[in-house]
Amino acid sequence: MKEKFSKENASIFQKLALGLVLMFVLIILIFWWIYRLNVDEIQRELQKNKLGEVRFMSSQLSNQFEQVLMNALTLSEDQSVRGYTYALTYGNDFAKYKAKLELMEKLALNSASTAWNNTIILYYPDEKATVSSDREFSFQPFVMSKDPLDKWTLHMNKDGTGYYSHLTKGHRGPMYIEIRISLEVLQKMMSEYTSGTPMLYDSHFKTAIRGAGSSQLAEADAQVIPQIRNDSGFFEIKFQDQNYFISYMKASILDLYFIDYHLTNQLQQSISRNNTLFVLALMAMLLLSLLYTLALRNQIQQPIIRLRKAIDRFDRGDFSSRVDETQTLEFRILGRSFNRMAENTQTLIEQVLLGELSVKEARLKQYQAQINPHFLYNCLNYIQSKSSVKDYESVTAMTLELAAYCRYIHRIEDMDTTLGEELRFVNHYMSIIHMRKKSITCEIHVPKQLLSIRIPRMILQPLVENGVKHGIEPSMGPGKITIRAEQDQEFIRITVADNGVGMPAERLALISEHMDELTRPEEQIGTGVRNVNQRIKLTYGKRSGLSIQSSLYEGTTYIITIHKEDIADASDSVS
Repeated sequence: MKEKFSKENASIFQKLALGLVLMFVLIILIFWWIYRLNVDEIQRELQKNKLGEVRFMSSQLSNQFEQVLMNALTLSEDQSVRGYTYALTYGNDFAKYKAKLELMEKLALNSASTAWNNTIILYYPDEKATVSSDREFSFQPFVMSKDPLDKWTLHMNKDGTGYYSHLTKGHRGPMYIEIRISLEVLQKMMSEYTSGTPMLYDSHFKTAIRGAGSSQLAEADAQVIPQIRNDSGFFEIKFQDQNYFISYMKASILDLYFIDYHLTNQLQQSISRNNTLFVLALMAMLLLSLLYTLALRNQIQQPIIRLRKAIDRFDRGDFSSRVDETQTLEFRILGRSFNRMAENTQTLIEQVLLGELSVKEARLKQYQAQINPHFLYNCLNYIQSKSSVKDYESVTAMTLELAAYCRYIHRIEDMDTTLGEELRFVNHYMSIIHMRKKSITCEIHVPKQLLSIRIPRMILQPLVENGVKHGIEPSMGPGKITIRAEQDQEFIRITVADNGVGMPAERLALISEHMDELTRPEEQIGTGVRNVNQRIKLTYGKRSGLSIQSSLYEGTTYIITIHKEDIADASDSVS
């Protein structure tokens, strides 16, 4: 009875996990058995084939070095080589030049006669002369090589270029022969080796010579080189999660090892029979797993798909998304939990959105109310000053402009307006300023297609007023306010610039810091621009806003940036 109760209460996931564990245990046992067969096969193939290939390449390396050396040493018996000393001693300039050209041609032919292109240099220390198969050395000032005699010396640069050189003394007369074999020849030989990834290691100079395809294995040297102890051998390493079989052999003429890196997984051709057995066994196990999965399809997969679709709809913003109940106990409980969560989340989001809309509208009206008196007081002061000097025409003009201004700002129920209406309002303000001071002018450059966009009411006038009051008037000279608008694929930008006194970097940084504060700062610095910035962000979101650029004695520029995608959303929320 207890066993029956335990089976009935086991969850589907427990049954699935138990079945998968049993299948994987069986797969691991079969793989281990086949793997042991593969290991034995790999070891036999590597020992027989790779050592033979490395031995052949090492002998080829020694033979080529010996051939180049013997070919060059025979030059010491050549009549042209021995006769060049006589031409240097007794010939005139023409004879010397002719003998040098003939000797250079013979050296070039000698170099080309071997499988490896090489450079031969003849040194005549008594005559301070140099002749080479390479014209670059033949016409340079005499500099005797400092390499030790009768030894191969490696000259290698940091970028991997260089050469092997061998300096020996001629059999007759005071003459020295130097042979240079470029490392490019060795690298080309390694590039033609396709059985693995080759590398040459000079144990005397502790230097590795690599081909183009082996640079990624440079970090493996710390594992490979310490294990090279004899003239030949092989071992295995693991590098960057890859198993490599390393075989090596030393060349007979140099302390130069030919080392081969071979990925063990490249030997799959030789173990295809064992792999076939493994694949067949794995296919049988996968078939059993498929049958087991199909049996649980109706109980697990379909409920998961329905729950996933409901979650995806909820994630895309459909907060009314719900999942239907299923017959499986686990998914029925999970579905009910998701439905309760979705319902609670939907209710909470609706409450938060309503609250945010109310707060947003209240803040917009607050900022507008703060801006209106700021300009009104300046207008009244102007009227009072003109009345005191009996300039009734200016008072009349100011009164008309002020009436138009009041009609515009007292429509507080309209939270937004068009850019064209806002610019006409700015014209009223600048007309008043121009009546007071003729030297202050205004220019507006706005494309017609931007005049109809919706913007918050009274966001340009405070910027223009700041430009006049804090930029142009302190300069005691003529000034100009320039308003421009432009757009690109993502943003609309409106700039208000003045040519006034500007401001120092410290004050600009302080104003910019206060502009982003949600609460009213204790220091009344930049209140007007702060209100404009906050109204733009409340209307369009955080991607939009106001920025200021200013340099001392060069003027100030206010830049309003509005993201195009937020314009439609802002208009809907304001309305």
